[in-house]
Amino acid sequence: MTFRARFLALSLGMVLGLVLGLVYAWLIDPVQLYNTTPPLLRSDYRHEWVRLAALGYVADGDMDRALARLKGLREQDIQDALAAMIEAYAAYGQPAPTMRRLSQLAQRLGVYTPAMRVYLETPEPSPGGILPTPMPTAPVLPASPTPPPPTPTAPALPPAMTAAPSPYRVVAQNLSCEGTPGELRVWVQAPPPPEPPVTPSPRRPTPTPAGPRPLEGVVLWLLWADGADRAVTGLRPWISPGYADFNLQPGVFYALSVDEPNAPVISGLSIPSCPDGKQGSWEIVIERP
Repeated sequence: MTFRARFLALSLGMVLGLVLGLVYAWLIDPVQLYNTTPPLLRSDYRHEWVRLAALGYVADGDMDRALARLKGLREQDIQDALAAMIEAYAAYGQPAPTMRRLSQLAQRLGVYTPAMRVYLETPEPSPGGILPTPMPTAPVLPASPTPPPPTPTAPALPPAMTAAPSPYRVVAQNLSCEGTPGELRVWVQAPPPPEPPVTPSPRRPTPTPAGPRPLEGVVLWLLWADGADRAVTGLRPWISPGYADFNLQPGVFYALSVDEPNAPVISGLSIPSCPDGKQGSWEIVIERP
């Protein structure tokens, strides 16, 4: 066999093999694709897809794109994944803008968790600021179980947000030099109910008086010159059902309100200094009569 004949035979064999391979791969035994769309993924991967879609909305704020990415997934999968994500992010103290975007997406998809109450419907900063002028720092009260309450200073509010009287009052404000510096730690409580008169007797000892009752679900507002933030008591029950906290920034003066942003109970708050010169924190107890 000449060289030309061998070359033609080899070329014909390669072409025939390629054709037969394509016929087998495309017609006889085509490739079957698995897990190519989010609804077909395994449960943990579906939750991860929801998390990534939510983070995409946090980054670009495009609600339509986020809904398109979640289209086809089971509603229960979306709600479970978003609820778990928001509660975990709130517990780890993610930034307020991130939590606000996640809460908006979750609300659009019919999800509700206690942590979302903190970030939904927060007012936008008003032109000129809520506290247009610096205010003197509130006095530091002695660290004692029942210090006298400071006299709250009403903040200067714009005409659209006139200060309203608050049924709450500050009963303790203490400087703390322990824990994370630059925090505002708040406990909201109600006084104990009055004890009925009891005649002591040998068979009936005098009962121990009940202490203050922590109040869960109270909305707290922290306002400063160009912004506001919300917190709800009860999100950290391992500390107290009536506990909530905020992070303070150096050089900023704050006012604290309860229930409504225009009902301040104390103002002129800023990061205090400890005796050693380091930043401290405020611990405030608020009581509802």
